Amino acid sequence: MADVGADLAVRPDSAPRILTVAPQSETTARGPVFGGWILSQLDHGAGLAGRKISGGDVVIAALKEVQFHAPLYGGEEFALHADLSRRGNSSFNLAISAWAEPDGACRRILSADVLLVAIDEAGKPRKLPV
Repeated sequence: MADVGADLAVRPDSAPRILTVAPQSETTARGPVFGGWILSQLDHGAGLAGRKISGGDVVIAALKEVQFHAPLYGGEEFALHADLSRRGNSSFNLAISAWAEPDGACRRILSADVLLVAIDEAGKPRKLPV
């Protein structure tokens, strides 16, 4: 469901973890990109950010508060930001936001709270570096 306040959101100052063009091949018959494609970008972006924060492998433990705010259309520039919002001993949360930028305008597409856990080679939780 579209968020009437989507145009009032402010894109983060952080560099995007993913910057790409939404593919025409992933659109529905009505025009917007499939939500599954957007969620796959969330997965990739959270993983990239998580590896940098944890210094190694991570897994997504939970997707919380996932909201789609506006449609994304094929051919639009797509930027995904991932910012640390909580840090524990082995887990941490990322505030994810995704944005479309057609012709210089900026529109929020998605926001989510993602819980990740740092893991060792055996797939067991490990402590985050200091």
